[in-house]
Amino acid sequence: MPRLLTVAVVALALMLAAQLHAQTALRDIPDSPPWMPEPPKPPKIPIQPPIREPPIRPPIRVPVVELMGYIYAQEVGPIPLDWRRPGRYPGPVEYYFASVDGQFYRLELGGAQFYLCGHFTSYVGTGRLVVVKGYLRPDFVWPLIDYGVLLATEVRDPAYPYCR
Repeated sequence: MPRLLTVAVVALALMLAAQLHAQTALRDIPDSPPWMPEPPKPPKIPIQPPIREPPIRPPIRVPVVELMGYIYAQEVGPIPLDWRRPGRYPGPVEYYFASVDGQFYRLELGGAQFYLCGHFTSYVGTGRLVVVKGYLRPDFVWPLIDYGVLLATEVRDPAYPYCR
């Protein structure tokens, strides 16, 4: 039995020495090899709140009006004289519309379609009746004056297309 005890003590001593050697060997091994580069880090994107856009509003419905009346013109600028040719040349002109029910409007003709039996100037200031279709809005240029602005989309002769 003493021999068995000696073999057990020697085996235990060898096991302890092997474990101690293994622990010191593991301490010398680095966590990652020095030749391996570190993986790239993903870029940090700052978190921003979402951009709030104003709500989309439906367009404002403006009523279309159709008025009968007469067109008048008024010169609003100086009349330039041409010294090379005698005579006057008309300056800038504003057009006005007087409806048959007595209302008076400043007439804006930009983009209007004309359905007339003659030239436009034959209707201005002559007392010939026309029908103007368009939109009414207040006058922002001269707000203290009582009349509004008539934005014309169509100017036509009541007799069109049966002109004489």
